[in-house]
Amino acid sequence: MKLYSLLLSICLLVGICRALPASEDAQAETVRLESENNGIDKYSFSYETSNGITRNEEGVLKPAEGDAEGVLAVSGSTSWTAPDGKKYEISFTADETGYHPSFKLVP
Repeated sequence: MKLYSLLLSICLLVGICRALPASEDAQAETVRLESENNGIDKYSFSYETSNGITRNEEGVLKPAEGDAEGVLAVSGSTSWTAPDGKKYEISFTADETGYHPSFKLVP
């Protein structure tokens, strides 16, 4: 009987959750998308969604010295508006020295 009650409770909880209205973020659509990749030594992409999220990234293969393989150097950023109405941005670089993010509140 306990198993039946637990199963019934789970089904009711799932039904209630599905009946709740979806958030604006769940309904967001891509309004701009750009992408370029030469398949050899560089790529870039950027997009923007209807809820104000933006993202861009660029990667370039830096040649190495001698017979060593090259290193992919990547930079990019993403920004969004939080539920509190403030806009945030993360910018980053990544290369042979590691991943270097920078976080800021956009005025």
